[in-house]
Amino acid sequence: MTVSAPPAPPAAQRTPPAPAAPRRRRPIAPYLMVAPLVLVLAGVLLVPLVRLIVVSFQKYGLDQLVGGRPSEWVGLDNYGEVLAAEEFWSSLWHTVRFLVIAVGLTIGLGLLLAHLLAKVSRSVRVIMLLAMVMVWAMPPIIAMPMWRWLIDQRFGVLNYTLFHAGVLPTRSFNWFSSPVTGWTVICAIVVWGALPFVVISLHAALTAVPGELVEAARLDGAGAWRVFTAVTFPAIKPTVLIITVLSIIWDYRVFAQIWLLRDIGANKDTYYTIGIWSYVESFSNKNFGLGAAISLISVVLLGAFSIFAVRSVLRTAQAADAEADAR
Repeated sequence: MTVSAPPAPPAAQRTPPAPAAPRRRRPIAPYLMVAPLVLVLAGVLLVPLVRLIVVSFQKYGLDQLVGGRPSEWVGLDNYGEVLAAEEFWSSLWHTVRFLVIAVGLTIGLGLLLAHLLAKVSRSVRVIMLLAMVMVWAMPPIIAMPMWRWLIDQRFGVLNYTLFHAGVLPTRSFNWFSSPVTGWTVICAIVVWGALPFVVISLHAALTAVPGELVEAARLDGAGAWRVFTAVTFPAIKPTVLIITVLSIIWDYRVFAQIWLLRDIGANKDTYYTIGIWSYVESFSNKNFGLGAAISLISVVLLGAFSIFAVRSVLRTAQAADAEADAR
């Protein structure tokens, strides 16, 4: 038996299709408000960057800057000279070694001091936070004379104290006569200046760790180290990664602390970082084309690291959010 399909309803009885929703226009006011800031940033950042790129492909010295002589286009010769120079690889090694030591000490000491802040009384915590904020607010160009006085070869308080404590063989000890002691002083000053931000940020992250998770771990018999590795650190891991990335970027750009202290002793080349070498080639040797090439290579290295680091931070944050949702 064949079943026939029901007849279609008349055209007058058919349900008319729903009208399409009108397309909402994006308001233009937010773009107009942001446009001045974007233009200012483009003028402040993009114009010098484009000029730096152009100069890096030229033979540009003092004659071109002051004498008005036309610059000579040399293509990639400046970059080839930089990569072939022994100073580039030695300064890169100094930079990497300095970053590993300074950032490692900053994050390690920052975690210890952040835990200490959580354990002391409120009055002591306020005093410590005020002291760290004062250190953080002090510009390096102002702090360096104080540090030079502390480590002065003849009148330094540090030399006087360590000599009478039997640590130094002589009171007139020059810390920058050896690269080991010189870099030790530089790392100590950089870590001293970076600790306030790290400690305050980590302390804020520690206060956000759920207390019930810590109490549950302690009731299960976990010790202090086990509580930190299994509960506390996973909770603050995204913050630690962000602070580590920021510390690497900031320490990569350290200039004043090294430049103002390296003149104390001999062997100034042993204190070359990428930034110091670029400055020396540009403003001491008046080879602005080579200095621009060094700066651009430095920017590319830091940019590549920043992209990798930001992606790692985003993955960690997404994993933490997924784990929190699963709970």
